[in-house]
Amino acid sequence: MSNRSFGWLLVLSIVGLLFFAEEIFSVFGMAIGSVIEISVSLLVSLFFVGLVFFIVATVFGSVLLGIGAALVALLLSGIGLFWPLILCVLVLYFIFRKPKVSRTG
Repeated sequence: MSNRSFGWLLVLSIVGLLFFAEEIFSVFGMAIGSVIEISVSLLVSLFFVGLVFFIVATVFGSVLLGIGAALVALLLSGIGLFWPLILCVLVLYFIFRKPKVSRTG
């Protein structure tokens, strides 16, 4: 690439950055915020799953019962975290499923 085309590319990049800097930074901020939000939510839910396992294993003295309670807590926290996605998938399923044809009669 010659110096002349590199100069034009540099000028166009600076002009584009001046016009679209807010949008570019908002996309980066949204991506970083989403990663932090999901990470914190997962850490909190895993903390509560571990707490449920510890309490059940300590009170009832059974590791197997504690693992069962932790799995139930993990399932409920997963539903709690992803209920909007689950709801959208269920709505799309009921909209686009093919109705079963009754062959009686």
